[in-house]
Amino acid sequence: MGATEAFVDFAIRSRENTFPEKARAMAVDAITDLLGCMIAGAGEPLADMLSRIVYDAPAGAPLAATGRKASPHDSALYNGALAHAIDYDDVTHPAYAHPGASIVPTILALADQEDISGSEALNAYIVGIEMVSKLGRALNTAHYKNGWHASATFGTMGAAATAASVLRLDADAFARCLAMAASAASGIRANFGTMTKPLHVGYAARNAVLAALMAREGVTANTEILEHPYGYAEVFNHHSGINAAHFENWGDPLEILTEFGLGLKPYPACGAAHPPIEAAIQIRDQIQGDLDAIEDIRIGVTEMHFEPMIYDKAANGLEAKFCMGYCIAAALLDGDVTLQSFEEAEIPRINASGIVGKVRMELDDRVKGNSEFGSVVTITLKSGQVLEKIVPLAIGKPERWFPKRKLETKFHDCCSGVISKEHAAKIFTLSQGFEDARSLKPLCKAVGQSTALAE
Repeated sequence: MGATEAFVDFAIRSRENTFPEKARAMAVDAITDLLGCMIAGAGEPLADMLSRIVYDAPAGAPLAATGRKASPHDSALYNGALAHAIDYDDVTHPAYAHPGASIVPTILALADQEDISGSEALNAYIVGIEMVSKLGRALNTAHYKNGWHASATFGTMGAAATAASVLRLDADAFARCLAMAASAASGIRANFGTMTKPLHVGYAARNAVLAALMAREGVTANTEILEHPYGYAEVFNHHSGINAAHFENWGDPLEILTEFGLGLKPYPACGAAHPPIEAAIQIRDQIQGDLDAIEDIRIGVTEMHFEPMIYDKAANGLEAKFCMGYCIAAALLDGDVTLQSFEEAEIPRINASGIVGKVRMELDDRVKGNSEFGSVVTITLKSGQVLEKIVPLAIGKPERWFPKRKLETKFHDCCSGVISKEHAAKIFTLSQGFEDARSLKPLCKAVGQSTALAE
């Protein structure tokens, strides 16, 4: 059995509700988290720009927090871009990707049309995570280092797997859906730090929806797209650096339950900065906020840290998310890194603090091989005292999963300023009841409303 056929077989068998309770509980929390990030994205300038170029379709799918509907593929594009706009959405390693931002908008785009249950959609979500994560294991780190934005390239395939599951496609149509999605997958890391980065994820969701709908209509495609000599893996990785063994064990282990399978983000910055931020905050407590006492800040990192953290100094909020110096400065100045840290009004203050220039990244053998961006932060004070903290795993990973109170706090923080507190609470409750919902239409309606009063 080829890799594509094996995955399709796994995905179709998953419709029998065989996934463990822990996997389903994590999926519900991750969907809730993603919806919060999506609503936060509705307050970004990109949302206004996209809203002017998508067309209303009264019988279509929701555009988050607008009170409008659009065609399913335009809804997926809009919501997918918003979900990744603030870089606060879930991650999976070693895919080095944000899977939920393409998968959840795909579900929303189709659920209102197909009227599927929450349980069915949850299965489809886990199937999508499986595809993204296994692609990561099979193709990285070569794929990422070649310049591909994995949230887009892997995300397109994960979202396509989800879309095919939502539409209950048979085996042949499912494989054709994956093949069409593979031909549309793209996204290059040169666009990190710009609005095009989240747009990559919107493209992924849109292309997945279109591929699934076209497959249902009978559009033909190669049904061996993963393993073909000129298929997805070989082409994207230049015929090298591929560990195809990961294509032989779909669901074993189930990726969402693996150590690196899925993580929620505690800070709205690149995941490579999360362990250093956490370590810096802990050291800040030791020096009681006396930042003038700092002489030098060393961030001991893995080789992969240097791939996304590409800015030495940030000119705007988007660049700041990929600037280690900025993220550490914000953590030390304010004792936390929040959405406010990346507002344009904050950039001059944090850049002028003098801390950014004291931060340097260096390879550290103590975290070598850590695919979760484990880090060592060493702060040398002017007195000569050295303070050090190692964080091998940021909060939000499976072993340090968000408690409900933190999940709810992050959700409401994301929704603040975009929708009312009461309406945010309604969406939170609906999303936490995701698995038991007979229909996702009430959730779709709530996500699309611009205010709590628009019933």
